[in-house]
Amino acid sequence: MLELLDGGRKPGGAPAETGPASALLVDLNARLEAAAGTQDPKARLGALGQLQDTGAAPCAALLAQYLFPHAGTHAGREVLWASLLGYQTRLTQALCAAAGASLTLLGAARALRAIRALAKLHLVHYAAVPGRLWRVAYAIHAGAEKAGFATTPVHAQADHRAATTVEQELLRLVMLRVSAPDMMPPEQVEVADRVVEHLGAEFTLRQPGVADNPFCYEPAAEHPPRRARGRELPDTTRYFGPGMGYESLERIARQFGGAKPADFRAFGNDIAPRVQLGAVNHLLAFWRVDAPYVPPEHSPASGSLEVVHGYAQVWQHASQPAQAAGGLSLADYAGPPQPPETWEVRGKGGSELGVEVPPASRAWAKCGTLLGLSTGDGERWTGLIRRMHPRADGGLQADIAVLSRAPRATELREVIGKYDDGAVTEAVARQFGTAGVKAVILADGGDGAQPANLLVPSDHWSAGGVYELQQGDASRYLRTTQAVRHGEDYVRATFEWVAGPG
Repeated sequence: MLELLDGGRKPGGAPAETGPASALLVDLNARLEAAAGTQDPKARLGALGQLQDTGAAPCAALLAQYLFPHAGTHAGREVLWASLLGYQTRLTQALCAAAGASLTLLGAARALRAIRALAKLHLVHYAAVPGRLWRVAYAIHAGAEKAGFATTPVHAQADHRAATTVEQELLRLVMLRVSAPDMMPPEQVEVADRVVEHLGAEFTLRQPGVADNPFCYEPAAEHPPRRARGRELPDTTRYFGPGMGYESLERIARQFGGAKPADFRAFGNDIAPRVQLGAVNHLLAFWRVDAPYVPPEHSPASGSLEVVHGYAQVWQHASQPAQAAGGLSLADYAGPPQPPETWEVRGKGGSELGVEVPPASRAWAKCGTLLGLSTGDGERWTGLIRRMHPRADGGLQADIAVLSRAPRATELREVIGKYDDGAVTEAVARQFGTAGVKAVILADGGDGAQPANLLVPSDHWSAGGVYELQQGDASRYLRTTQAVRHGEDYVRATFEWVAGPG
């Protein structure tokens, strides 16, 4: 039961990492070998627990290098992730083996914490969490319930002010998995993990047969936890949910919602406020009884797409047809156009395309990334990576939401209000053409198919801002209304047409 991964290296196996992380991981693996080799079971669990505590901070620092790469190659990031995965797998195996040899309250809680850390490494990489990991987690909790200490408080980490229970540790693990991590960028998965750590004591787990919570798992199976609605489930199924944790997360969102978005740092100072806000809003949506998004059924499809990514390149991509017709000038907005990558289409459904992500594209492809898409028949679309998930054949698939099949790249002139601060007046701005914003209009609202919406660079977003769109000798004015999505380098927002700048 405790062999989590077939072929996984046992404690003491030589790590494969290279580069700056090498020395640290070599040291951690050496200490793990020594701790796992301790003969006395109680002393072995103590040594492994101490390593789990002291190794958490350096492993978090290495994971941050993976989540927020500032330099280095994609291959280097892959090696770093594989090295962290190898170490965490061996630590988890050792802690589960120690717990399995003689199940104790402390051993069970520590093993489940290790399993969650290992599961998170898979989730931030858009890799499938091994089924054996779920089976072991369910079995450890079931053993703790049978022994009568599943809800007994215990100090299972270095900070002895923080008490937990075996049940809470299982709930943190399963709530992380049902939070739709395949629809979050990796850095938001890290925020979600911090959220479940903070709120774990408020989550709920029901006894078998009590089906009044939105999520469930089957204790004897290797299936991951999942949403319960619409399934025929056996009587042994266990149901769980956020419980009072949902109201607590709402309070956190409200508490910080009155402040500037740049001040939202409820879950650490090391992650950008927009990332934290995005993760909180995502969890509030996906922890509800009804899922806010159900993937459309994809029918098989074939073909290829040429893909560019990032806001500046997407603006260039959308502007090229207009440029060919003598319209906009690129004005060196993003330098030379990005060489497109070729992605193979595997399916389509609704407004989505399912595509195979080439290995080289994993350096940048993640949920929320903005894409410029060129089809085989010469059309230019704008899309967004909505979901990333591993394929059964070992590949990685991206589900792309097509935001517009006729995007319009344009330059808007921001209208300066009568009482706006600053030395530049509206008259001067109009005369000299200042305050230009390169935007992509996705839909103008004229056909009624979707509301008027557009993309603007993140540093130019302003709710309620009024902009002038020059069309030949005439002008139209629009006012932004609501942000739909805050991306890494863009904001997608709705807008309305207005009669004039007043």
